[in-house]
Amino acid sequence: MAGVLSFFGGLFARQPRETPPPTERVQAILDRIHAEARPCLHLVPGGAGQTRFGGAPEIAGDWPRFGGRPMAHLARMDLVEIRAAGGPDWLPAEGRLHVFLDMGLRAQNFEPEQPGACVVRWETGAVAPLGLPEDLAPRSRITPFPLTFQPRTSFADERVGIDWKSLTRDEERTLDAAILGFLSPEPAHQVGGYPGNLQWDGMEIQCAAATARDGDIRNLGEEEPTPADLEAARDWRLLLQVDSDPAAGFDWIQGGRLYFWVREADARAGDFTRVFVIAQFL
Repeated sequence: MAGVLSFFGGLFARQPRETPPPTERVQAILDRIHAEARPCLHLVPGGAGQTRFGGAPEIAGDWPRFGGRPMAHLARMDLVEIRAAGGPDWLPAEGRLHVFLDMGLRAQNFEPEQPGACVVRWETGAVAPLGLPEDLAPRSRITPFPLTFQPRTSFADERVGIDWKSLTRDEERTLDAAILGFLSPEPAHQVGGYPGNLQWDGMEIQCAAATARDGDIRNLGEEEPTPADLEAARDWRLLLQVDSDPAAGFDWIQGGRLYFWVREADARAGDFTRVFVIAQFL
Protein backbone atom coordinates (compact mmCIF):
# COMPACT_ATOMS: atom_id res chain seq x y z
CA MET A 1 0.00 0.00 0.00
CA ALA A 2 2.83 2.37 0.83
CA GLY A 3 4.25 1.87 -2.65
CA VAL A 4 0.86 2.62 -4.22
CA LEU A 5 0.44 5.79 -2.16
CA SER A 6 3.95 6.87 -3.08
CA PHE A 7 3.16 6.31 -6.76
CA PHE A 8 -0.05 8.32 -6.70
CA GLY A 9 1.53 10.98 -4.48
CA GLY A 10 4.23 11.50 -7.07
CA LEU A 11 1.74 11.37 -9.92
CA PHE A 12 -0.58 14.02 -8.54
CA ALA A 13 1.95 16.14 -6.63
CA ARG A 14 1.85 19.82 -7.52
CA GLN A 15 4.45 20.53 -10.17
CA PRO A 16 6.38 23.81 -10.15
CA ARG A 17 4.61 26.38 -12.26
CA GLU A 18 6.50 27.80 -15.18
CA THR A 19 7.11 31.52 -15.10
CA PRO A 20 4.58 33.17 -17.42
CA PRO A 21 5.99 35.13 -20.35
CA PRO A 22 6.08 38.90 -19.83
CA THR A 23 2.92 40.77 -20.66
CA GLU A 24 3.11 44.07 -22.51
CA ARG A 25 2.95 45.88 -19.17
CA VAL A 26 5.78 43.81 -17.64
CA GLN A 27 7.89 44.15 -20.78
CA ALA A 28 7.53 47.93 -20.60
CA ILE A 29 8.90 47.85 -17.03
CA LEU A 30 11.80 45.61 -18.08
CA ASP A 31 12.55 47.95 -20.98
CA ARG A 32 12.79 50.88 -18.54
CA ILE A 33 15.12 48.91 -16.26
CA HIS A 34 17.39 48.00 -19.18
CA ALA A 35 17.38 51.59 -20.44
CA GLU A 36 18.77 52.76 -17.08
CA ALA A 37 21.41 49.99 -16.83
CA ARG A 38 25.05 50.86 -16.15
CA PRO A 39 28.20 48.83 -16.83
CA CYS A 40 30.28 47.66 -13.89
CA LEU A 41 33.17 45.35 -13.10
CA HIS A 42 32.68 42.27 -10.95
CA LEU A 43 35.79 41.35 -8.94
CA VAL A 44 36.53 37.62 -8.81
CA PRO A 45 39.50 35.57 -7.56
CA GLY A 46 42.43 35.42 -9.96
CA GLY A 47 45.01 37.54 -11.68
CA ALA A 48 48.60 38.36 -10.85
CA GLY A 49 47.80 40.37 -7.73
CA GLN A 50 48.09 43.88 -9.15
CA THR A 51 44.49 44.24 -8.00
CA ARG A 52 43.86 42.50 -4.71
CA PHE A 53 42.46 42.60 -1.24
CA GLY A 54 45.05 43.02 1.50
CA GLY A 55 48.80 42.72 1.29
CA ALA A 56 51.38 45.47 1.70
CA PRO A 57 50.57 48.88 0.17
CA GLU A 58 52.91 50.79 -2.13
CA ILE A 59 52.33 54.32 -0.92
CA ALA A 60 54.47 57.38 -0.36
CA GLY A 61 54.48 58.58 3.22
CA ASP A 62 53.34 56.92 6.40
CA TRP A 63 50.84 54.15 6.93
CA PRO A 64 47.42 55.77 7.64
CA ARG A 65 46.15 55.67 11.19
CA PHE A 66 42.80 56.27 12.87
CA GLY A 67 42.34 56.74 16.59
CA GLY A 68 46.07 56.24 17.02
CA ARG A 69 46.06 52.73 15.51
CA PRO A 70 47.13 51.64 12.01
CA MET A 71 44.30 50.99 9.58
CA ALA A 72 43.77 47.82 7.59
CA HIS A 73 44.96 47.87 3.99
CA LEU A 74 41.71 46.64 2.49
CA ALA A 75 42.39 46.79 -1.24
CA ARG A 76 44.83 47.69 -3.99
CA MET A 77 43.04 48.67 -7.21
CA ASP A 78 45.18 48.80 -10.34
CA LEU A 79 43.72 51.57 -12.47
CA VAL A 80 45.37 50.40 -15.69
CA GLU A 81 43.73 46.99 -15.27
CA ILE A 82 40.40 48.62 -14.47
CA ARG A 83 40.51 50.79 -17.59
CA ALA A 84 41.58 47.84 -19.79
CA ALA A 85 38.65 45.78 -18.47
CA GLY A 86 36.17 48.49 -19.46
CA GLY A 87 35.85 50.10 -16.04
CA PRO A 88 34.54 53.60 -15.27
CA ASP A 89 36.01 56.41 -17.34
CA TRP A 90 35.71 58.75 -14.36
CA LEU A 91 38.58 56.95 -12.61
CA PRO A 92 42.15 57.99 -13.44
CA ALA A 93 43.63 55.94 -16.28
CA GLU A 94 46.94 55.28 -14.53
CA GLY A 95 48.33 54.43 -11.14
CA ARG A 96 46.59 52.58 -8.37
CA LEU A 97 44.23 53.19 -5.50
CA HIS A 98 45.00 51.92 -2.01
CA VAL A 99 41.95 51.64 0.23
CA PHE A 100 42.48 51.68 4.00
CA LEU A 101 39.79 51.03 6.59
CA ASP A 102 39.65 51.17 10.37
CA MET A 103 38.55 47.75 11.62
CA GLY A 104 38.03 48.81 15.23
CA LEU A 105 39.63 47.19 18.24
CA ARG A 106 37.22 44.25 17.96
CA ALA A 107 34.26 43.22 15.84
CA GLN A 108 31.70 45.02 18.02
CA ASN A 109 33.67 48.28 17.63
CA PHE A 110 33.64 48.16 13.83
CA GLU A 111 32.11 51.44 12.65
CA PRO A 112 33.29 52.14 9.09
CA GLU A 113 30.95 55.11 8.57
CA GLN A 114 32.88 57.32 11.01
CA PRO A 115 34.52 60.34 9.37
CA GLY A 116 38.18 59.49 8.84
CA ALA A 117 37.69 55.71 9.20
CA CYS A 118 38.43 55.28 5.49
CA VAL A 119 41.45 56.59 3.59
CA VAL A 120 41.92 56.19 -0.16
CA ARG A 121 45.34 57.00 -1.64
CA TRP A 122 45.97 57.50 -5.35
CA GLU A 123 49.57 56.63 -6.23
CA THR A 124 51.25 56.87 -9.63
CA GLY A 125 54.95 56.46 -8.90
CA ALA A 126 56.99 53.33 -8.23
CA VAL A 127 57.14 52.88 -4.47
CA ALA A 128 58.46 49.93 -2.50
CA PRO A 129 55.81 48.10 -0.44
CA LEU A 130 55.58 49.30 3.15
CA GLY A 131 56.26 46.83 5.90
CA LEU A 132 53.33 46.07 8.17
CA PRO A 133 53.33 48.22 11.33
CA GLU A 134 54.32 46.28 14.43
CA ASP A 135 51.17 47.45 16.20
CA LEU A 136 48.82 46.43 13.36
CA ALA A 137 46.05 44.45 15.06
CA PRO A 138 45.48 40.83 13.93
CA ARG A 139 41.98 41.69 12.67
CA SER A 140 43.52 44.41 10.49
CA ARG A 141 46.03 42.07 8.81
CA ILE A 142 44.38 41.10 5.54
CA THR A 143 46.02 38.23 3.66
CA PRO A 144 46.71 39.05 -0.01
CA PHE A 145 43.78 37.89 -2.15
CA PRO A 146 44.39 38.46 -5.90
CA LEU A 147 41.46 39.67 -7.99
CA THR A 148 40.58 39.98 -11.64
CA PHE A 149 37.69 41.69 -13.42
CA GLN A 150 34.58 40.46 -15.21
CA PRO A 151 32.54 43.08 -17.08
CA ARG A 152 28.87 42.97 -16.13
CA THR A 153 25.75 45.09 -16.35
CA SER A 154 24.18 46.53 -13.20
CA PHE A 155 20.50 47.34 -12.90
CA ALA A 156 18.52 49.69 -10.68
CA ASP A 157 15.11 48.04 -10.55
CA GLU A 158 14.14 50.00 -7.42
CA ARG A 159 14.57 53.34 -9.20
CA VAL A 160 12.14 52.95 -12.09
CA GLY A 161 9.00 53.40 -9.98
CA ILE A 162 7.35 49.98 -10.31
CA ASP A 163 3.67 50.06 -9.35
CA TRP A 164 3.46 46.53 -7.95
CA LYS A 165 -0.17 46.97 -6.89
CA SER A 166 -1.23 47.39 -10.50
CA LEU A 167 0.21 44.01 -11.52
CA THR A 168 -1.57 40.68 -11.57
CA ARG A 169 -0.14 37.76 -9.59
CA ASP A 170 1.32 36.20 -12.75
CA GLU A 171 2.86 39.53 -13.73
CA GLU A 172 4.45 39.82 -10.28
CA ARG A 173 5.94 36.34 -10.66
CA THR A 174 7.33 37.15 -14.08
CA LEU A 175 8.83 40.44 -12.94
CA ASP A 176 10.24 38.91 -9.75
CA ALA A 177 11.97 36.18 -11.76
CA ALA A 178 13.44 38.72 -14.17
CA ILE A 179 14.75 40.94 -11.36
CA LEU A 180 16.36 37.96 -9.62
CA GLY A 181 18.19 37.32 -12.86
CA PHE A 182 19.70 40.80 -12.69
CA LEU A 183 21.54 40.08 -9.43
CA SER A 184 25.30 39.62 -9.52
CA PRO A 185 26.65 36.28 -8.32
CA GLU A 186 27.87 36.35 -4.74
CA PRO A 187 30.22 37.38 -3.30
CA ALA A 188 29.35 40.60 -5.14
CA HIS A 189 32.59 42.62 -5.13
CA GLN A 190 32.17 45.43 -7.64
CA VAL A 191 33.63 48.60 -9.15
CA GLY A 192 31.25 51.16 -10.67
CA GLY A 193 27.63 50.76 -11.67
CA TYR A 194 24.64 50.55 -9.35
CA PRO A 195 25.12 49.08 -5.87
CA GLY A 196 23.77 45.69 -4.91
CA ASN A 197 21.62 46.97 -2.05
CA LEU A 198 20.99 44.74 0.94
CA GLN A 199 18.70 47.24 2.66
CA TRP A 200 17.73 50.65 1.34
CA ASP A 201 18.37 52.38 -1.96
CA GLY A 202 19.55 55.97 -2.29
CA MET A 203 23.02 55.89 -0.71
CA GLU A 204 24.08 58.65 -3.11
CA ILE A 205 21.48 60.91 -1.50
CA GLN A 206 22.96 60.17 1.93
CA CYS A 207 26.42 61.12 0.69
CA ALA A 208 25.17 64.37 -0.80
CA ALA A 209 23.16 65.26 2.31
CA ALA A 210 26.08 64.55 4.66
CA THR A 211 28.42 66.62 2.50
CA ALA A 212 26.03 69.59 2.72
CA ARG A 213 25.80 69.28 6.51
CA ASP A 214 28.46 68.21 9.00
CA GLY A 215 30.14 65.51 6.90
CA ASP A 216 29.05 62.69 9.22
CA ILE A 217 26.67 60.32 7.49
CA ARG A 218 25.67 58.83 10.84
CA ASN A 219 24.04 62.12 11.89
CA LEU A 220 21.44 62.15 9.14
CA GLY A 221 18.00 62.06 10.65
CA GLU A 222 14.63 61.12 9.21
CA GLU A 223 14.11 64.43 7.45
CA GLU A 224 13.37 64.39 3.75
CA PRO A 225 16.27 65.27 1.43
CA THR A 226 16.18 68.74 -0.04
CA PRO A 227 15.99 69.42 -3.79
CA ALA A 228 19.65 70.44 -3.55
CA ASP A 229 20.49 67.04 -1.99
CA LEU A 230 18.71 65.20 -4.79
CA GLU A 231 20.51 67.21 -7.44
CA ALA A 232 23.93 66.78 -5.80
CA ALA A 233 23.34 63.02 -5.43
CA ARG A 234 23.53 62.66 -9.20
CA ASP A 235 27.31 63.22 -9.04
CA TRP A 236 28.09 60.39 -6.60
CA ARG A 237 29.53 57.11 -7.93
CA LEU A 238 30.14 53.66 -6.52
CA LEU A 239 33.91 53.43 -6.22
CA LEU A 240 33.98 49.98 -4.65
CA GLN A 241 31.56 47.45 -3.20
CA VAL A 242 33.05 44.78 -0.91
CA ASP A 243 30.87 41.85 0.01
CA SER A 244 31.21 39.43 2.89
CA ASP A 245 33.44 36.68 1.55
CA PRO A 246 34.70 33.72 3.62
CA ALA A 247 37.45 33.01 1.07
CA ALA A 248 38.85 36.52 1.54
CA GLY A 249 38.24 36.47 5.30
CA PHE A 250 35.50 39.13 5.25
CA ASP A 251 32.32 39.12 7.33
CA TRP A 252 30.90 42.62 7.49
CA ILE A 253 28.36 42.78 10.31
CA GLN A 254 26.68 39.40 9.86
CA GLY A 255 26.98 38.92 6.13
CA GLY A 256 26.79 42.58 5.12
CA ARG A 257 28.41 44.69 2.43
CA LEU A 258 30.52 47.82 2.39
CA TYR A 259 29.94 50.53 -0.21
CA PHE A 260 32.58 53.18 -0.96
CA TRP A 261 31.29 56.33 -2.64
CA VAL A 262 33.10 59.20 -4.37
CA ARG A 263 31.96 62.26 -6.30
CA GLU A 264 32.62 61.86 -10.02
CA ALA A 265 34.19 65.32 -10.23
CA ASP A 266 36.58 64.45 -7.40
CA ALA A 267 37.53 61.10 -8.92
CA ARG A 268 38.24 62.68 -12.30
CA ALA A 269 40.53 65.16 -10.53
CA GLY A 270 42.31 62.38 -8.65
CA ASP A 271 40.92 63.60 -5.32
CA PHE A 272 39.85 60.73 -3.07
CA THR A 273 39.91 62.63 0.21
CA ARG A 274 36.10 62.72 0.54
CA VAL A 275 35.11 59.08 0.16
CA PHE A 276 32.10 57.89 2.17
CA VAL A 277 31.65 54.33 3.42
CA ILE A 278 28.18 52.93 4.03
CA ALA A 279 27.53 49.51 5.55
CA GLN A 280 24.40 47.47 4.92
CA PHE A 281 23.55 44.06 6.30
CA LEU A 282 20.79 41.51 6.14
